[in-house]
Amino acid sequence: MRTALRVLLSVSISASLGLPASAQGADDCSAASPIAGTGTFAISTIGSTDSPQQTGACSTIHHDVWFLWTAPATQSMQLSTCNGTFADTVVAVYPGASCPSSGSQLACNDDACGQQSQVYFNAVAGQSYLIQIGDWDPNATFSGSFSLAPGTSQCNVSTGPDVIVGEIVGIQNSNPFNGLDSFSLGTTACNAGNALINWVGPTNQHPVIGETFYKFKTVAGSGRFEQIGMSWLKHGFASDTTSVCCTCQPPADNQHMGVGCSDTYSAGQAGAQGSLAPRWQVDANTGVFPYPGANPTWSGSTARRCESLLSELEPSSATVKYFAECTYTTADDAQAGNGNNNASYAGIDVTGNAVNYTFAINAATHRMENAIRAWAMLESGVHITPVQIPGEGLFLVGAKATDLGAGLYHYEYAVHNMNSKLAGGSFAVPVPPGATITNIGFHDITYRNGDGLNGVNQTATDWPAQVSGGAITWNCETPAQNLNANAIRWATTYNFRFDANVPPVDGSALLGVWNVASPTAFAFATSIPGGNGALFAFCSGDGVTGACPCANTGLAGRGCQNSAATGGALLQASGVPSLAGDTLLFSASGELASALSIVLQGDVALAATNFGDGLRCAGGSLKRLYVHSAVGGALNAPSGADLGISARSAQLGDAIPLGGTRVYQVYYRDPNAGFCAAPQGGTFNVSGAISATWGP
Repeated sequence: MRTALRVLLSVSISASLGLPASAQGADDCSAASPIAGTGTFAISTIGSTDSPQQTGACSTIHHDVWFLWTAPATQSMQLSTCNGTFADTVVAVYPGASCPSSGSQLACNDDACGQQSQVYFNAVAGQSYLIQIGDWDPNATFSGSFSLAPGTSQCNVSTGPDVIVGEIVGIQNSNPFNGLDSFSLGTTACNAGNALINWVGPTNQHPVIGETFYKFKTVAGSGRFEQIGMSWLKHGFASDTTSVCCTCQPPADNQHMGVGCSDTYSAGQAGAQGSLAPRWQVDANTGVFPYPGANPTWSGSTARRCESLLSELEPSSATVKYFAECTYTTADDAQAGNGNNNASYAGIDVTGNAVNYTFAINAATHRMENAIRAWAMLESGVHITPVQIPGEGLFLVGAKATDLGAGLYHYEYAVHNMNSKLAGGSFAVPVPPGATITNIGFHDITYRNGDGLNGVNQTATDWPAQVSGGAITWNCETPAQNLNANAIRWATTYNFRFDANVPPVDGSALLGVWNVASPTAFAFATSIPGGNGALFAFCSGDGVTGACPCANTGLAGRGCQNSAATGGALLQASGVPSLAGDTLLFSASGELASALSIVLQGDVALAATNFGDGLRCAGGSLKRLYVHSAVGGALNAPSGADLGISARSAQLGDAIPLGGTRVYQVYYRDPNAGFCAAPQGGTFNVSGAISATWGP
């Protein structure tokens, strides 16, 4: 509900700016002011009157003026008053050059970026469109500008149902309670697909809508992008037929969202505490959830809304920025494979003090982008890497290495789970031998009000960090230890950080998923401490990386078990992967007595996949560096007249660059075909893998 403060602010705009009295834009739609092309156009509503009100989602526009625009090309267009005025604007677009008839709006918007407006519509070359711009307040007029620019089309971009957050349209503040403050956000959903979306109210065949809150702050010279707030879930109940993103094709009823259609829920609806449901029951990968949801007891003005600790809040400034993200999750969208674009974000202003803060939307909605991407906009050198779990959900991992001076570097990582039911359960970054690791940190989000199994909150236990085995590793409790463990669940972001006395290079780190019988880790490209060469062992067959082909689990740190029952082949490295002074040496043990063995090099770290009787993680451009027979089940390479590893790689056409990462495994013959019979296995096996990042 709009407040008296908003009315007073809108009334005062024209008077305080001392704007001219003549209108820029026509008061009458029949004499609309012609504008051409794209760009920024002046507007003044001073002296204008109210046009007959139209029916539509934005049916109330006061002191409005009209423009006539002819499309120069067939394309999606963005009409925006964002950054063009401080007024509480409302905009609408109609087809044709004649005054519109009731119900003919192509698109309209009230609040998209604070109290200003932004709308998308599909334009056809040579056709004319009427643009109506006015104020929500019947007593206010204003001057300023609006823009027309080609917009990214969100129309029919996907096959099947595809719900996206078209706009974050309003915000409702709540009173602080018990050390917490909160807000709720209004959202406009759009169907960017080519099929109807189910929006059936009293079932689980409709979307649930969640909100999250993020803070960026520069701390000791380096940026941190952290999640500090989270709401429970609003259930959809019926869909409208407006055209905020595209031109709506109305369905037969309001229990479906039509192709190109949009639907708005207000901030007040999103903050109706008694009707909100917990997150823990939702499988964000499939979009399946029970209906009605669990309803544990709650109390206080902030409960179930997008809550943050007062202690984590401070006013916005040049070094402190805030962002809110809204996410829609529903089954038919997920089953169509369209679940990776269901979130959008907008900037938030925070004002006030440690007793009570006020929240306001301050920027246009970034459609189909997760809030973590704002980090890369705020700070140079941030890289966002998608980690798609095969057949499951998507993670986004942000990373930044900051030179602190005096030979010290800060490493900051943010892991966002978009929609994985498996959740995140471990995070590991390789570190080179001799590196000093200090200032280790971890940040998570707190579940409240009974958001967890059986109405018990999922825990907020910090993940302990351990520096050993050539890596710094954080681990969550396992499902066997605690089904309400503090895993990185869907639509949440956790942070991992440390300082190191070695500079960054491009390398690979590991993200482990949580909700599986055999934990699985996935390698991804990111910035890691390089130094004079980092070595990192992974891809074991001991159940940590993945399940071996025929339940032939090996011993800790080794490959999968072989027919000689050695516990699997253990690959170890010594020396330094240095381009100027290469002393890297591999030693494999636990193979068959005289097995023919191949030292293989890949330039990509893969998620573990079954290969023969073992697991393969070396991928990309593969090179057979050395072929030898094991002696007594052991192998050393390079040996004898062999070239060093970097020289041998160059000889095979892969000149390793400074900071380049290569992955190594040993393949060896196991002719006992009955040990791990096809189709699960084969007649060879694989050691664990070692990732080496090459230094100078």
